[in-house]
Amino acid sequence: MQWKFKKLFFFLLVGAVGGFLAGLLGVGGGIVFVPLIHVVLEQHHITDDTVNYTLANSLAIVFAVGVTGTMKHLKIKNTHLPSALVTGLFAVITSLYVSYFIYYYQLKNQVVFNGIFAALLILTSIRMLMGMNKKNETPQTLIIPPVKKFIPAGLFAGVVTALSGLGGGIVMVPYFNKILKLPIKFSTGLSLTVIPIIAFPLLIFYSINLPQEVIYPQWQIGHLLLPVIFPVITGAVIASPFGIKVSQKQSDKTITLVFIIFVLLTLIKILVF
Repeated sequence: MQWKFKKLFFFLLVGAVGGFLAGLLGVGGGIVFVPLIHVVLEQHHITDDTVNYTLANSLAIVFAVGVTGTMKHLKIKNTHLPSALVTGLFAVITSLYVSYFIYYYQLKNQVVFNGIFAALLILTSIRMLMGMNKKNETPQTLIIPPVKKFIPAGLFAGVVTALSGLGGGIVMVPYFNKILKLPIKFSTGLSLTVIPIIAFPLLIFYSINLPQEVIYPQWQIGHLLLPVIFPVITGAVIASPFGIKVSQKQSDKTITLVFIIFVLLTLIKILVF
């Protein structure tokens, strides 16, 4: 009983950390959730279904975090629904397309993807770091670009989400901020609004496809492990609004610096673990 309580507390804590990061930086928090899911799968000796279980459960948590964060950002008027919907729609197209081929044709080459993704993260970090010292790079008044300019962000975010389960925020925030010249705080809010739009269709996809290896016969829906994701989601949903609150009190430069650190930590995870 004591072991189960410690396990529950650990799941809640991991959820809280991931939820706080999601609220602070506009990312899904997958960098925290994915390793936890890997640990659970290793404990149950899952071998053939690792990728599907990881993506399914990470996306379930990311979806819940995104919904909670979106409600908070809408309340403080720090997002834009038309832009989020366009970005999310095109992200869904690519994410479902890539997920279909991953699931049915086993085309995923993790080594190749890690190399491409790592290169992207390095370029993103350099671009954002160089931009920190430039004055007036983003306008002081909020100007929303035409919605068609959000399409590339959606297309690429969908690919990243399908291949990694990270939610896509790690590429959307730099695109919104550096390419579309939106303020960094607004970029994080908009990114978090897009994330549940991307994640929802993939959740349906993984919940209706039966796994090859079952972990909790009475407590899972497709690949979704309810005893794992429920406590994690609880912690994430509680902590996410606090992350948003902290973000709004920080300077743009501080948020940018923290985001760069987050990107570099993600890079380390990809290359080392």
